[in-house]
Amino acid sequence: MNLSFNNLFNKAKTTLHHAYSHAKETLYSITGTSSASVQQIADFVKTHPDATVVKKEYLGVNLSFYELVQGEMSYYLETKNAKVLQLDVHSHNHTVVAYRSYRDHLSVNTPVKFPNAQNTK
Repeated sequence: MNLSFNNLFNKAKTTLHHAYSHAKETLYSITGTSSASVQQIADFVKTHPDATVVKKEYLGVNLSFYELVQGEMSYYLETKNAKVLQLDVHSHNHTVVAYRSYRDHLSVNTPVKFPNAQNTK
């Protein structure tokens, strides 16, 4: 039992390591650094030619819903006019970024830093 738990734990660590490494590489290609702000990621998703967008109006409020899949990375973005309401970034089925405007107190311009791959082992 203990051996199977250790194997499962090691596999989870390895998968998480790959997810963070892939996320850092992708963000570096977007911004030139290993960190990016929520706004920079949102702008990347909104302007990417492969992103799908659905626009809806609810009670006079214009909302846009974006989805983008790039290799192992998937992005989901909700905006109200130009304001970012929600941003989710997943890699290898792990959450890399989860921003909610109603709960997160940081500015959308605050850089999101990713740990070094060696720190996730």
